Amino acid sequence: MDDFPSLIERCLVALIDERADARGWGKGEFAQKVWPQDNPKSAATKWAAIRSRSANTGKPQGVLLSDAQRMAEALGEDLAYLLAVAKEKARDADIPIQA
Repeated sequence: MDDFPSLIERCLVALIDERADARGWGKGEFAQKVWPQDNPKSAATKWAAIRSRSANTGKPQGVLLSDAQRMAEALGEDLAYLLAVAKEKARDADIPIQA
């Protein structure tokens, strides 16, 4: 992937997914914590599209800053810190990134 900002975004998503998994939360459970105003199926679909591939485009959905903040809050973590960790992971290419 040539686009470093997109690589950071993918690393952020992977990091958040790992941290939610480490807390023992299922994908749908985490999605409901992030978007409690949405019905559970819509929230889970949104999180799946961000994590993997959107049915419409075949590419991962981008992450809005507001959604990234919601994810950080659901985890009880600081978004700036998560972004810094994601940026380091992107630099080091320590995690596999989906194109």
